[in-house]
Formats: sequence, C-alpha cells, structure tokens
Amino acid sequence: MDAPVNSKLTPVSDVEQTTTLQKTGVVVMCAFALLMLYFLLAGPMVWIEGKMKFPPFSRSVKVIYSPLARIVKSDLEPASSVVKAYVGLFKK
Repeated sequence: MDAPVNSKLTPVSDVEQTTTLQKTGVVVMCAFALLMLYFLLAGPMVWIEGKMKFPPFSRSVKVIYSPLARIVKSDLEPASSVVKAYVGLFKK
C-alpha cells in the first residue's frame, strides 16, 4: 500500500533562508532579555547575600553586580534611583 503524497509539503531545501536583519533582530532581543534578567536578579541576589553571610558568595555578588553599584554611586538619574528602589525592595 502506498501512502498518498501531499503536494503541499515542501522539501527543506526550498525553505527561505533567514535574512541578516532577522538574525540581527534575534541577537538584539536576546541581549535585551539577558540585560533584563541581569537587572531583575539583582534584588534577589542582594537578599540571598544578606541572608547567607558566606564570604565567597558575597564577593561573587559584589563583582558580578559592580556595574549596577557604579551606576548607583555615580547618581546617574533616573537609572540610579530605579536601581536603588528595586534593590531596596529586597533589603527589608
């Protein structure tokens, strides 16, 4: 018995290739997502660091989040106030 052939199916070689613009868009979206994740994890990491009191972990958190600390120390508005407010939610 032969299976019916569906003529609507296209071979893989006929599929359109992704363009450079599409690849660039994916890279930009991934970079934005990673930066947002970096920022959103700052508060919980400060909370965990405050509860653990484990020196190697504390040093790691301070090194990883030193760019955000630099923004807060430089009083670069509105970024510094946003970072202070967000991290402040987790310090209590």
